[in-house]
Amino acid sequence: MKLFNRFLTVNSHLDSWMGRFGQAESTVTLANTYLDIMLWGFFPALGFMLLRGVVSGLSQARPIMAVVIAGTVFNIFGNYVLAFGKYGFPPLGLAGLALATVATHWGMFLALIIYIFQQRQLQKYLIFQQLYLFKPDLIWELVKLGFPIAVFSALEIGLFTVVTYLMGALGTDVLAAHQIVLQTIIVIFMIPLGMSFAATVRVGQWLGQKNLEGVKRAGYLSIAVGFIFMTVMAIALLSFPQLVVGLYIDIHDSANEKIIALVSPMLTIAAFSQILDGVQKIAYGSLQGLQDTRIPMLLSIPAFWIIGLPIGYWLGFHFDWGGAGLWLGQSIGVAIAGVVFTCRFYYLTKVLKQNI
Repeated sequence: MKLFNRFLTVNSHLDSWMGRFGQAESTVTLANTYLDIMLWGFFPALGFMLLRGVVSGLSQARPIMAVVIAGTVFNIFGNYVLAFGKYGFPPLGLAGLALATVATHWGMFLALIIYIFQQRQLQKYLIFQQLYLFKPDLIWELVKLGFPIAVFSALEIGLFTVVTYLMGALGTDVLAAHQIVLQTIIVIFMIPLGMSFAATVRVGQWLGQKNLEGVKRAGYLSIAVGFIFMTVMAIALLSFPQLVVGLYIDIHDSANEKIIALVSPMLTIAAFSQILDGVQKIAYGSLQGLQDTRIPMLLSIPAFWIIGLPIGYWLGFHFDWGGAGLWLGQSIGVAIAGVVFTCRFYYLTKVLKQNI
């Protein structure tokens, strides 16, 4: 309860922080309304992520996929009904989107719990038994592995969050164009993200068996497949940019001409950058399978925050490249991380060859 109250305190000061980043007052009000409701979905979202990791680690990814697909469909339907006021519900706008998302988080969390209790293969692991027992040695091992992962995620997500704030400082049209590109990339990025989880599991299993060839095969094959997939997606984005933009706004409406013009250079940069972004994520997942989390965390700091973000800010504001400059900067940071993580995986497999 104390932790939740701290989240409420942080959220209560969000408006002042957003104002300092140059956000419009209307944007701040909408964001506060949305986040006040979204806080109630924090616990089930965290619980689902935890159980997802456990079930995935036991090579049972299909039920997770089924739960996520069902949750996504429910969320889309709930967003439509509550945001626009369909089937007798009042139109709630952003508040409706938040309510539907919170309900989705709780539904997915409870569905995965029910599956774990009913699945015989998982019952033997006694996942929910003896939770009250405090095991300091085990907890410390988990902290040593998990804390760097958490910091890395915060650094990675924080980079995109700060860039989004800076986009807002450039104007609502730039922010709208950025959101079109970002949401498109996020959807495509789910494939390498899932492959990253799979790489962690498979590399970890081969490591446990002390099978170096299996470790290398799982890691490099995952990286290669991710690279090919993201290359194909990049070609598709570059070939049909109008189709992508048309999913979000009316491209024939003259009122959207400025947004369309802003999207074009951002989408071009994002299309190329997502190739190495996919490599970065899958290579990082492979490193997690080798239980190497601290060094990648340290390597991400200069890649994301010392190189990527300053270059983006410099290009976007001092060279007047606007949103395209911010996208280019963060893309450079992600590309550097992708190359460095792949080299790190190569180095560790060379070290393993001498120890196995």
